Amino acid sequence: MKLKLIYNPAAGRGRAKHHAREVEQNLGNLGAEVDAYASTSPSDLTRAAAESSRSGYDRVVVCGGDGTLNLALRDFDLARGTLALVPLGSGDDFARVNGIPRSVSEACRIAVNGIVREVDVALANNLRYAGVAGLGFDSEVARYANERVKHLRGSAVYLYAILRVLPSFRPRRVRIDGRDEEIMFSVFGNSPQYGGGIRITPGALLDDEQLDACIVHRTSRFQLLKTLPRAYNGTHVKSAFVEMRRAREFHVESESTMDVYADGEPLTTTPVRFSIAAQKLKIVVSRSE
Repeated sequence: MKLKLIYNPAAGRGRAKHHAREVEQNLGNLGAEVDAYASTSPSDLTRAAAESSRSGYDRVVVCGGDGTLNLALRDFDLARGTLALVPLGSGDDFARVNGIPRSVSEACRIAVNGIVREVDVALANNLRYAGVAGLGFDSEVARYANERVKHLRGSAVYLYAILRVLPSFRPRRVRIDGRDEEIMFSVFGNSPQYGGGIRITPGALLDDEQLDACIVHRTSRFQLLKTLPRAYNGTHVKSAFVEMRRAREFHVESESTMDVYADGEPLTTTPVRFSIAAQKLKIVVSRSE
């Protein structure tokens, strides 16, 4: 089996760079022929993944977290390429949902010996994302986590960012599918979770050709803070100010331009159309999945 191994040296606060050689050795020990590549920038990673998906490799192995996966997916040849994940990021939510463990040796075993599953790819203004996209409070948290939090890892990154952003946050006026809303935030999930295990759209499925929207309407900062821990098990959906919707497509406009983050990365801005791509992603998962 011929593999292209692509890793983002900055992923997981340097975790991907630290384990890259270990990943390459594990894949080789499983009988794979491995070409390894360290990306030099976000655009370089996108380019490398796109070229590799068209270059005859049996699988393109991406090392990193959800942000790295997002970059790899953007121009990936969905018709010809097959993607495998070795999760070495901060949250690794998409890997978790697909049953891919954070153990390097186990993830490599799946990358070589696993089976191929087809999953939906979501779009925000025709830009791809794998898991969850959102705007409002959660996007401001993502921006803060990316730009300001340097010494924490895993879900602690997002928890710290939430506590820093919340005191100054104000509700936002938006229009969702023609309905005026005042929201704290809205997310549109292809996958059920983000932020290191926050099950924000707990009913979302990766293969139902639908997006699950979680719309958190205006509430007090105290109520929002009290409800957020319940999102780790999905029971936040019972709150009176939380609304869940499901559709293949959503349209969002806002009074002032709002950033849209997806898979923890800045993707686009409002106005935005969220939808499901016509083609699916072929991803390698455990044979027991």
